[in-house]
Amino acid sequence: MGTGARIAITIIALSLGVAGCNQPRAFTAQAPPASGWQDPNVTIPNAQVQDLGRRATALDADNRDLHSELARSQQQAQLLKDEMALLRDRLAETVTQVQELQVAKKEADEQLETYTTSTLRGGGAILKANNSLIDSARLIRIPGAEVRQDGDVVRIELPADRLFHPGTSQLQPAGYNLLDQAADSLTRAFPRQLIGVEGHSDTGSGGTASPHQLTSAQAVAVIDVLTRRNRLPASQLFTVGQGSNHPLASNATAAGRAKNRRIELVVYPEAAE
Repeated sequence: MGTGARIAITIIALSLGVAGCNQPRAFTAQAPPASGWQDPNVTIPNAQVQDLGRRATALDADNRDLHSELARSQQQAQLLKDEMALLRDRLAETVTQVQELQVAKKEADEQLETYTTSTLRGGGAILKANNSLIDSARLIRIPGAEVRQDGDVVRIELPADRLFHPGTSQLQPAGYNLLDQAADSLTRAFPRQLIGVEGHSDTGSGGTASPHQLTSAQAVAVIDVLTRRNRLPASQLFTVGQGSNHPLASNATAAGRAKNRRIELVVYPEAAE
């Protein structure tokens, strides 16, 4: 039964009850006339009034329950609206971030293209490792040194044992002569290319210095000789201390450890500024 019907019954019942209370005459148990006419002085029995009151009370309780349920539904709907608004804000922020990243990537690509174009216009500043850079490497003439291609770079390996006193960054007299020959070859073969001076060690650095400390100090000592003694441009050179991170042979043998102790002059395709 709907709420409207329940309320209508309640109103009718209450009206009947009030009308019955206003009648001064007591109820007389008589059979209704055959015509169906109801005596206006007839009162409703007490039990019926009580039953109608209970129904009215039940209707009130149902009405309160419906109002409570409606309030809960409205609260849940508001929570859903708030969550949807938050999701829309987060989606808008994500879209903005993606757009900013796309713009940044486009700018970076444009800068790279501009740099590459300007470098190429500088007169052969970038050399390909498979042609002119390798061809120039054939001009390297350093006794005891190994020259090899490594991707886009050329590596010139100088044994550290021929350059330094064991376990130190102090050059031997023969080391100066070896670096003089290296500087002469670099000047003839790669007068404009960037050159990295990489120090490499075996797993035991010797002394109190770590492999990284030792190889960094040895690379600095080599650059000092190349720039001060042989007048190579300082802007053409930079140092890297690799420690024992890139062995060429096993450190389990003396020969392998000696192979790993080295200075590598790494020639890059880019030209020095």
